[in-house]
Amino acid sequence: MTPIRPSREVLQDWAPELSERLGRPVEQILSKGLSAHDFSTSAFVEVRDPGGIVVRLPFAFAVFRPAAARVVVFTEHSGYIEFDLEEDAIVAEIEERIYRQESPARNG
Repeated sequence: MTPIRPSREVLQDWAPELSERLGRPVEQILSKGLSAHDFSTSAFVEVRDPGGIVVRLPFAFAVFRPAAARVVVFTEHSGYIEFDLEEDAIVAEIEERIYRQESPARNG
């Protein structure tokens, strides 16, 4: 993980990639930022270090710079977190669909 920078600074730096990811103009992203609508309550990102460390961030999505071996994870509640990726690191964007069986007694 790289040193934490202010969210506004990260947003400015990654605006071109965000524009591509979100399908909105850079100017709009810079003026309005991100909103709750940009995040899914069922999505999270895992950054998996080859040494076994796993960082899991809920309500999140990732944007990549492969040539620089960098990724930023944009989260709704925990800010924007940048990572320098080592060789064989894995970044997984995971969308959960959950079904929960409840006992008949709980239903009524």
